[in-house]
Amino acid sequence: MTTPAPQVLPAAAKRRLTLISFGWVLVAVAEASAYTALARALANGEPPPLVLGAAGVAVATTVLVSRSGYLTGARLAGDLYDALGTAFARAKLSWFTESNRALIGTVAGRAIPTLMSVPAHQLQTFVLSPLIPLLLLVGIGIVSGPSAMLFVGVLLALAFLAQSLAQRALARADAGRGDAEQAAAAASLEFVDHLELLRTAAGSDRAVARLAATWQAQQAALARTNNASAPAALVSHLAGVLPLGGVVVLLAVTGIDDPASALALLILTGRAAAPLDALALAGLTVNDLRTTVRQYRTAATAPALPEPSRSAPRNGHALELAGITHPPVLRDVRAVIPEGARVLVTGPTGSGKSTLLNLLMRFDDPEKGSVTLGGAALTDLRYEDLAPHIAYVPQEPVVFDGTIAENIRLGDPAATDDHVLEAARKAHLDTVIARSPDGIHQHVGHHGNALSGGERQRIALARALLKNAPVLILDEATAALDTTTEHHVVQTLRQLPGTIIAVTHRHTDIWDPTDVITLHGGTPEGAGTGPDGETGWTR
Repeated sequence: MTTPAPQVLPAAAKRRLTLISFGWVLVAVAEASAYTALARALANGEPPPLVLGAAGVAVATTVLVSRSGYLTGARLAGDLYDALGTAFARAKLSWFTESNRALIGTVAGRAIPTLMSVPAHQLQTFVLSPLIPLLLLVGIGIVSGPSAMLFVGVLLALAFLAQSLAQRALARADAGRGDAEQAAAAASLEFVDHLELLRTAAGSDRAVARLAATWQAQQAALARTNNASAPAALVSHLAGVLPLGGVVVLLAVTGIDDPASALALLILTGRAAAPLDALALAGLTVNDLRTTVRQYRTAATAPALPEPSRSAPRNGHALELAGITHPPVLRDVRAVIPEGARVLVTGPTGSGKSTLLNLLMRFDDPEKGSVTLGGAALTDLRYEDLAPHIAYVPQEPVVFDGTIAENIRLGDPAATDDHVLEAARKAHLDTVIARSPDGIHQHVGHHGNALSGGERQRIALARALLKNAPVLILDEATAALDTTTEHHVVQTLRQLPGTIIAVTHRHTDIWDPTDVITLHGGTPEGAGTGPDGETGWTR
């Protein structure tokens, strides 16, 4: 069972880019045709209607494709954001490290908006710049003959070679700038998230030392790019004037017998050489795009757990851990947790308690062994079928901006206010609700900063209670409560008919557990119900 590897770009995005690229090809053909018609009219004294018609077609095509490019850019951004959201919805939680969280901010805030400009701007440069000179060479052959076409072609090739060398040098100098920017973004996120700790531990000056170091590295990378840009721009300018200058010299040496034909040749050569100026910074643009696409690829292909196309049948909600091994903390863990059990998971810090809970919810898969729900392995269940059966309260309660009701209703978006209020009261939020006339509709502040730690935990508990899942998993979910409130909350939880699996370091007696799993950094001990129906662990 495998999940197909995600594509760097969604199929819809690829289709849009292909269509708009073809549109820019049409623009190049229309523009080259218009210039060729103008040159023929000058050289042969032809009447202007054909020229005006060709120019009108070129202008209309350019306007139409440009407008389509902007619309395609907006739709492309939507495709990319949708694909990113899908990837994040199924990504392993262990992937969301500090550096990858910074990457997400960079991709969502800068990379995708940058890619929005590709259809209207970058593709225009990358398609028109090479095509216009090639098509106008054909026009020069038509108007001035094969020898002139060959001469101008050699000049354009030399100019392009010079441009390419300048771009490669610029790209080499600019190679580390994207990584330096990403490192600075990660350091900024680390600084903001841990500002209090950094200041109290290192002082106000040393607190920014790591951040300042990444800024200096970013500044050095940008300086290298700027230093390389000056000679690249000079080479680009000289390369840009080479074709037109060469034709002027040729005309001066051979003499001008037909001024109209000479003017036609100069017009075609000048327009053919003009895109070379646009290529001056293409090396830098390509490097930026390469970095942007690489960042998007890293985020959009975040490792995900494989899922079956269909969930396996199951019977009830009994959980079984069969030889779970997940280095470095869990080794050969075996237990059966029947429906309606109250199981405490205890052990010293670092013994694997949270890791075990993550495996029970399939946030990750064990290296060896399996976890089953109702007789079906979690790996044989689609996550959308597994999630409704499990409610989870993490060690650090998650509270979003908004009201108490909005936060609790995440457990059941269809719940009425009465149901939300009932769940809040079960979590003993009565005093919190009563202190404002808005009741459950009072705002909790930014990330719940208007609430105490214990109040945030109780909102998270109310959210889980509202979900009414048959399996409730609690990771130190009452650690921030005072003893009296914790006792009342646990009494409420004990009355629930479903299975409760809780990690706790204090007041274990108030839980009156039916089973206890004790972990010691890789070896489980203590009471539990084994697969053979006996009390204790089985190996």
